[in-house]
Amino acid sequence: MTTKDYSLLLPTRDRPGLVKQLFESIVETTSEPDRLEIVLYTDEEDLQGREIGHPLLSITRLTGKNETMGSVTRRCYDRSQGKYVMLINDDMIFRTKNWDKIALEHLLKFPDGVALVYGNDLYYGKRMPTFPIFPRKTCELMDKICSMQYKKHCIDPHVLDVFNCLEKLGHHRRVYMPRVIFEHMHYEIGTLMRDPGDFPASDAEDQEIYFSLAGHRQMIAMKMAEHIEKIGMTPPSHSPYQVESGKAVAGLTK
Repeated sequence: MTTKDYSLLLPTRDRPGLVKQLFESIVETTSEPDRLEIVLYTDEEDLQGREIGHPLLSITRLTGKNETMGSVTRRCYDRSQGKYVMLINDDMIFRTKNWDKIALEHLLKFPDGVALVYGNDLYYGKRMPTFPIFPRKTCELMDKICSMQYKKHCIDPHVLDVFNCLEKLGHHRRVYMPRVIFEHMHYEIGTLMRDPGDFPASDAEDQEIYFSLAGHRQMIAMKMAEHIEKIGMTPPSHSPYQVESGKAVAGLTK
């Protein structure tokens, strides 16, 4: 049985300086760094990536070449061991102290294991789960989070739409933590949904993939609803869009 609470899935390439900054922020803000693992994916040609590390962090290393972001996400998930899984980028910084305890407080409200918890990236806020956190059961029901087809973009909207579909089935399982800051330091246009013609070719292709998987996301939501109703463990009523913890206020870093 795993002793890790969180698995942070991190793909990166040729940006060791950013990863170092990210790792420092994780160590500075996590209440128990020894209870999380980093599943680090680097390109096999990224020689600097082989040296990435931190003495206080448990790191599982994967390498590959020319894989889609969907494939990378699924591979990292397969190697993860934590009870909860978080998707992160190398261009983010953890800003809120004890974020892990705050998130866990919300995750434990869903004993059937179906939930999406996410913080404030200071850009999209509650509109998009830029750095989502899931119980492992949720990842299983989502078929390892996302499709292998996604090349680079649209994984965040994919996740959001699954939970929007679930909400339409009567189950509110999306928790936004506005005072838990996971700052995104670099913004790309591929995150919000727009007309495919508005994007460069690579982004437009991911948009088309996203639209083609609408039925698949609805099926995932139906599986989630069936699981929730079978388990029959309903958490206390609360807003599906914004849940604040009093601890989060004191936990903000400057």
